[in-house]
Amino acid sequence: MNVTALTNESIRKKPASKRASRQRSSSTPLEVVRLCYNESPYGMPPKSHEALFAAETRSNNYPDFFAFELKKALAAEYSLETTNIITVAGSSALIDIIGCTFINPGDEVLYCSPTYEAFADMANAYGGVPAPIPLAGDLSFDLDGLYNAITPKTKIVVIVNPNNPTGGYVPSSKIEEFIRKAPDDILIVVDEAYIDFVDHPDNYSMVKLIQEGIDKPVLILRTFSKIYGMAGIRVGYGVSSPEVIDELAKSSHAWNVSNVSQAAAIVALGEKEFIANVKSEIVKGREYVSRELKRLGCAVNDTQANFIYFSSPLAPEDITAALKEKDVLIATFAWSRVSIGTPEENRAFIDALEEVLAEVALKEQSPA
Repeated sequence: MNVTALTNESIRKKPASKRASRQRSSSTPLEVVRLCYNESPYGMPPKSHEALFAAETRSNNYPDFFAFELKKALAAEYSLETTNIITVAGSSALIDIIGCTFINPGDEVLYCSPTYEAFADMANAYGGVPAPIPLAGDLSFDLDGLYNAITPKTKIVVIVNPNNPTGGYVPSSKIEEFIRKAPDDILIVVDEAYIDFVDHPDNYSMVKLIQEGIDKPVLILRTFSKIYGMAGIRVGYGVSSPEVIDELAKSSHAWNVSNVSQAAAIVALGEKEFIANVKSEIVKGREYVSRELKRLGCAVNDTQANFIYFSSPLAPEDITAALKEKDVLIATFAWSRVSIGTPEENRAFIDALEEVLAEVALKEQSPA
């Protein structure tokens, strides 16, 4: 049975995804310290739990396809109109919709690498051409490099800020400057999945440009998966001009945000104190983990996200494997990436890493 022959040309040519979420794996046992997916260890606000369970009584009904009440809540949050919002089952779903809506075969998708692999997947899946350039020296997006790399084939420019997996951050005013000078005939996508963890003084959402009515195609991606602790119930959204939103809606998946997800997200938007406390705990956690990693002789990249990108004396894949044996899961890239957990999870990670490095040092000191 040659199913590959039935697939479209783009999928037939598409390289295997590098995303961890696309790899075959078993479920994670509850006793394992899971610091590999940048999840919030604090979960969603308690009032969102209540709204979720109340909405479960309507599970026999399809959700509102247009998620109107959620869009209304998001529009109020940003002083915009519902026509400025598209809702999706997590911002990764919106990345797929972007490709379906805008990419023709041969169109270039320009971004810095490494970054979130969903953008390369999106380009490849729709016949586009991934066009990565290196990150800046601080492992944030190189805006000058991106601007200079724009060609007549460029259809989409992606900026992920803070960047995943490196945590590198570009001040918001620099991104706004880039957007304003960029050509008008390309779509600029700004992925702000981790912006809620930033404590840099020059930090604001590019939603500001939509509020001001910027006359060029700009799309901001946001998610409830990170600081709102809703990764498991899948709620994301995009903010743009009505013209861009209308085109995206042509490719939007049917019934893409469930009743319970919509209800929980609407309530979460009002839980400002809970979210502020989560941010405070994550910032304290990343300061602790950064400090301890440096004590253990690791190189640590400055981060404004809820994870840390670091290099240890061992290869990243060896560190990941050794920590897995101690029931601690982290992610592997050119360096290692560890999510910030609860204080107890953070200490468990540091203790396990210290044991691993000590065991390696002991082996190196042993006579052959």
